[in-house]
Amino acid sequence: MERNAIILAAGKSNRFAPFTYEKPKGLFIVRGEILIERQIEQLIESGVKDIYVVVGYMKEKFFYLEEKYPQVKLLINNTFGSFGNIYSLYVSRQYLKNTFICCADHYFLENPFLDENKDNRSYRACSHIDGKFMEFAVDYSDADIITGCYIGGSDRMAMIGHAYFNEKFSQRFCELLEDEITDFGVAGMFWEEFYSMHIKELTLFLKEFDHDKLLEFEDIDDLRQFDTDFLLNVDSEIIENICNTLKCHPNDIKDIEIIKAGLTNASFKFTLNDVEYVYRHPGGTADSLIDRRTEVYTQNMAKKYDLDKSLIYIDPSGWKISYFIQNIIPCDILGNEKHLQQVIESLHKTHEIPLSEEAKLFDNVAEAKRLINLACATKGNLFKEFKELFDKIDQVDEFVKAEREKYGIELVVSHHDVYEPNFISTSDGDFYLIDWEYSGINDPVNDICSIFTGMNMARM
Repeated sequence: MERNAIILAAGKSNRFAPFTYEKPKGLFIVRGEILIERQIEQLIESGVKDIYVVVGYMKEKFFYLEEKYPQVKLLINNTFGSFGNIYSLYVSRQYLKNTFICCADHYFLENPFLDENKDNRSYRACSHIDGKFMEFAVDYSDADIITGCYIGGSDRMAMIGHAYFNEKFSQRFCELLEDEITDFGVAGMFWEEFYSMHIKELTLFLKEFDHDKLLEFEDIDDLRQFDTDFLLNVDSEIIENICNTLKCHPNDIKDIEIIKAGLTNASFKFTLNDVEYVYRHPGGTADSLIDRRTEVYTQNMAKKYDLDKSLIYIDPSGWKISYFIQNIIPCDILGNEKHLQQVIESLHKTHEIPLSEEAKLFDNVAEAKRLINLACATKGNLFKEFKELFDKIDQVDEFVKAEREKYGIELVVSHHDVYEPNFISTSDGDFYLIDWEYSGINDPVNDICSIFTGMNMARM
């Protein structure tokens, strides 16, 4: 009997950030082997000739697999950011026959696909887990037929590792999937959740494996416990940047913790020799929104002018290393007069930073139109749709510029992102103005108006 395999590799695996900022988890090197390649080779060893890998996030990183392995064909799931892995099975449904269902990031110490499965049973690999867990727990009969499936449990059998669908199971599964994929919430499910909705129609057996043979790494610390040299072999520019800047060894880096995943950046905290740091990684949309040359200049000047003492190094490509600011007190511009005074003093210092060719001129209206023009590519002609509004904006802009010239107001270095979260007060008496990404040369009134706008929003 000929069997094939579908490997689900479309997801982002956010729990493995920051390393998934650079490559998908399935391409991590663990104990000297690339995770997905180890699994592909185990499938080939078991006689599987057709392997379909469903990719989405950083899909181009997987393209080499088709050249390296003649047995591999890639399928594209472009909905990975909004849907669950059930949609990857939907994308690959035409290949569901006698099929192993795998995830790219699993690590099997022993090849689990070698079992002959003479009765050709559909099964889900399961292991007994001691203590609490958040995997799919199962109930099952004396005949090892799964009778219940739900998220989370304690001291019981749980779904760990791969699954196998025989052709009859696959046919019925696909019929149900095609009928219901557009129903509310279905596309966002794990495939196990969808199966549990139809558990009486789909006979799936429990197949027990030793828990220490089928590994699903929960996070970076879990992976590092299994492979103590992971950071040495991860092939990460992030780790290289940290080690070169802070003069450390990869294995000295501890306690990695994601603290922000924003529009233009993602940041994580880590510990080195009992000191906490923050690494900022530039996001995928950053190049269209941020002028990094300006940011590098203003961020370095902010450190010089004692506006942001946390900076250690900022690179023109956008990554940055800073000290993690301790003992933070939330800034309260409306309720704390001292904070308001510190905010105004910070803006005075900002506006005293020397002008430089390294800092670009920031024209609010021109910048807004540039970004709206980018949005028009997917949203249609927004300038036409909101023509009346844009005409009013142009009139106000002309008036403001005329008034500035009339009163001789000089352009200054401006922060352009003046709101409470970017002002940090500490119990030690320090005060910081952080996040200089949107800075540039402009009318000082921009920063002042941002404060009043924030105050009015807080009152609403």
